[in-house]
Amino acid sequence: MGVDTIVMKIGDLIREKEFPEDSLGIIVHVGDLRTKKPYKVWCPYWQGIVAFEKKYVQEVCEVVSASR
Repeated sequence: MGVDTIVMKIGDLIREKEFPEDSLGIIVHVGDLRTKKPYKVWCPYWQGIVAFEKKYVQEVCEVVSASR
């Protein structure tokens, strides 16, 4: 992982940086970051849990509210 890479965690509320007006998602599972799609996010748009690639979540998305 690079110095600028942010590892998001379970409970983080996230959204796409480029489209902040689109719906938010909440990270419900973080698997082995060496796998293709380690992040599982509950997305209201898709009305369920969707698996996402590490690069998408860590580089295209931002944390709106961090889990405590």
